[in-house]
Amino acid sequence: MIDRITILGGSSVYVPEFVSSVIKNNLNVREIVLHGRPGRKLEVVRAFCERIAAKSGFPLKIKAETEVVEAVAGARYVINQVRVGGMKARLRDEMLPPQFNLMGDEQLGPGAIINALRTLPVVLELARTVERTSPGAVFINLGNPMGILVEALSVLTKLTVVGVCDTHRTYTQKIAGILGADPSQLTMDYVGLYHLGWIQDVKMGGRSRMAQLLELLESREEEGLDYDLIELFHMIPTRVTGMYFHRADVVRKQQHCTRFRAEVLYEAEQQILRMYEDPHLDMIPELTRQRDASWYSDSIIPLIQGFEGHAPLTTVACVLNQGSIKDLSDESSVEIPVSVNRKGVKAHKVGLLPRFLKGVFWSIKESDRLTIEAHRQRSFDLALQAMAVNPFVDSITRARKYLEKAASLENINLH
Repeated sequence: MIDRITILGGSSVYVPEFVSSVIKNNLNVREIVLHGRPGRKLEVVRAFCERIAAKSGFPLKIKAETEVVEAVAGARYVINQVRVGGMKARLRDEMLPPQFNLMGDEQLGPGAIINALRTLPVVLELARTVERTSPGAVFINLGNPMGILVEALSVLTKLTVVGVCDTHRTYTQKIAGILGADPSQLTMDYVGLYHLGWIQDVKMGGRSRMAQLLELLESREEEGLDYDLIELFHMIPTRVTGMYFHRADVVRKQQHCTRFRAEVLYEAEQQILRMYEDPHLDMIPELTRQRDASWYSDSIIPLIQGFEGHAPLTTVACVLNQGSIKDLSDESSVEIPVSVNRKGVKAHKVGLLPRFLKGVFWSIKESDRLTIEAHRQRSFDLALQAMAVNPFVDSITRARKYLEKAASLENINLH
């Protein structure tokens, strides 16, 4: 029996999807605690989650808590999905960089660096409270920028930290459909940095099916695949990887964008919250389902089950490198295949990076390291260095102007 799972950022309108997944998978947990700021939103989400549990008859207690020590005390798993500044801050990460001819994104490039500088003080303080209060807890991170947060949390605390993203699962399902196979039959040789990844090989029954996959792709169009990169490198890139190779095109598109992703999500979340206020609603509405928050049922629940020893789990997660990728330092966070069981998380050996990836990965990881140091030392110069070496930034002059503007807007204290 798991006594307690705590969700940091527990007022998210997608938390009911997690509660529903717990019930659907019959996860043996006594209590879920939603930690958030005081106010209407936290209570509305808690009450709706409670109605979902009551309708199912599942013996699950839902509790809202605004004091972090009370929220994490006794927790075996702490799920972090805190978004500092809310969706409006994400919108600034998307909208502001293009005004300086830079790519806007909350998890890559200059927007990610500002996101990290805004987020690290809050999330690290939360994690240190978990470390003091429930040192044996597993800290499952969903927050962005994923790689920087996982690296900082893993290096600066003694917690077991795992970053979770469902990108690999999406591509596994897509490739399984192309090959006419069950996704569970496939093994992906995946290497990446959070969402920026490559599938180097696909195996079924221990035998590579990559040549067959590439041949099939020559005669069919699959949405979401970058055929130029596949043809050039003979590997399958993620959508985010494609953004790096098409940086100039992405910036031009963003500069003419009339409606950013964060705006769409913010409006949807406001509508969803109003639905949850209906005291008679006890089923997750279609508008919530449209967000496809499947990371709870398809990633988080299996991860917890793996830690609980229900079944051995092999998945892709963001963890410290610890020698898995020989080209990167042990303290770099990477997204690679891992095994999960009662003993913890074990990263699989990846070996050497393809030569064309080394420079990009090194630059990103150095940018991440400098961002963490900029936070620790409150240093404008280190933050600017992080931007200068980042491969998504092509002008230190524009980077400086963006950093000055964004730090002012976000009230980030950099000397």
